[in-house]
Amino acid sequence: MPRLSLPSVLLLLPLLPTAPAYAAAEHVICVDAPAGATCDETRSTIPLAISLANSNATDDLILLGAHTYSDGPYVLQPSNGHSLSLRGAGQGVTVLTAPASSAQTYLTVYSGTVSDLTIEMETTSSSGDKGVYLGQQATADRVTVDGAGTSNATAVEMSESTLRRSSLSASPTTGRGVFSAGNNTVTDTTISASQGFDLSDPGTVDVVSRVSVRSDWQGFATDGGTITIDDSVVDLGASVGSTGLFAGNDNNGTSPKTINADHVTVIGGGSGSMGVWAYAAASGATTTSSVTLTNSIVWGPETSLRVDAGNDGAQGGASTATIVTSFSDWHGVPLENVGSNGAGGVTIGAGRLDVAPGLVDAASGDAHLTAGSPVVDKGDPSASGPSKDRDGATRVADGDGKGGARRDMGAYELPDTTPPNTRLTSSLPKTTTKGRVRLSFASEAGATFTCKLDGTKWKKCRSPWKVSLSLGKHVLSVRAKDAAGNVDPTPAKVRIKRIAT
Repeated sequence: MPRLSLPSVLLLLPLLPTAPAYAAAEHVICVDAPAGATCDETRSTIPLAISLANSNATDDLILLGAHTYSDGPYVLQPSNGHSLSLRGAGQGVTVLTAPASSAQTYLTVYSGTVSDLTIEMETTSSSGDKGVYLGQQATADRVTVDGAGTSNATAVEMSESTLRRSSLSASPTTGRGVFSAGNNTVTDTTISASQGFDLSDPGTVDVVSRVSVRSDWQGFATDGGTITIDDSVVDLGASVGSTGLFAGNDNNGTSPKTINADHVTVIGGGSGSMGVWAYAAASGATTTSSVTLTNSIVWGPETSLRVDAGNDGAQGGASTATIVTSFSDWHGVPLENVGSNGAGGVTIGAGRLDVAPGLVDAASGDAHLTAGSPVVDKGDPSASGPSKDRDGATRVADGDGKGGARRDMGAYELPDTTPPNTRLTSSLPKTTTKGRVRLSFASEAGATFTCKLDGTKWKKCRSPWKVSLSLGKHVLSVRAKDAAGNVDPTPAKVRIKRIAT
């Protein structure tokens, strides 16, 4: 598929102060009086509310009701050094749109914050359209951009900004989910588009965490700059000639192209598909492309790993393409096209597997691990790495139940479902005249405990447990809870009788 057309120069504006997400607003402007809102002022339209916010010197929050607004496009650009936020009543509840027009941006946000709403892109005259533009440290949180029916449009374009907890869709054949002009952070987001995420800004670094991409061309791509990805999924479906991770530029761009992937799962792909591709073979330049793949899974593409390196020999040096893998599961033999004016290749580090990873339903896009998966507890045994998986669940867990927690490969951590065992480390006599006894106990590392006397409620406790006894028979019960939240179903118990002296 040809590259999508983009403006060669982004609009440059003076850097404005950043408004923290959900900052306490001094001045609340309501449009359509949202339920339960306390409004300082009201306006009948979003443009009027924005105009009011720009005319004062206070921090402003514009609250929108459960309504479809069609008087866009809209531009949020705080003035006078104050913050400006636009908040809807919820995704799919508050909807922003605009009449069809050529190459329009539905919502532009500089420095401000937008949240809890949906952008609905028109399907006619949509070439070059953008759902949202984020610039100058803007933030979008819980935003849906629906551009599935558009053509050659982009859901979100962003520069030095943050996108989180959002859902983006663009055309599966000509659309782009995110176009990045560098230094952005994207987290906890789903993207469906021909090209999921494209970085094109030399020298910048994008950080992507817990993102799922459904793509028919490229999942993540950079033609200049670095993308650092963790705990993310790329599903290529059955698309022909698609690529999960692509670092390269065929336009003689000399800036380095880098992707660092940790706990990434690439699935799907039809004929000619590739999981990871480092390309540095533009004929008229000396180029460098590199990908590191750690704790990851590439299973489904026709070719798991590919490097291309070389040039026309008149560039004064070799072009270099490298892929370095460690503690990852990928299939087959890498494809290495390194010419006489090229260098690099694929370096296979420790912990490589070539085994079906045991996913729940890769054909339907479910890349969770099943119990008994051979990639469970096979990631890098070192302590470093992300602390959360794609679902936000805690890493690291003892997924295979063999003792000793270790990272799983891929975007998802198989949860530890094995309950701990509670052990008594001291004993008590069957009868005692003492009114107070001590009971010691233990379990696996990181476990906590609850205790109860007779039929009382469970309460948090520590070893040794000091218990006061009345005359008569008693049952002391202790149970452990491991770091994954599993509780011992068979508490340790001691029966004791206190008798009079």
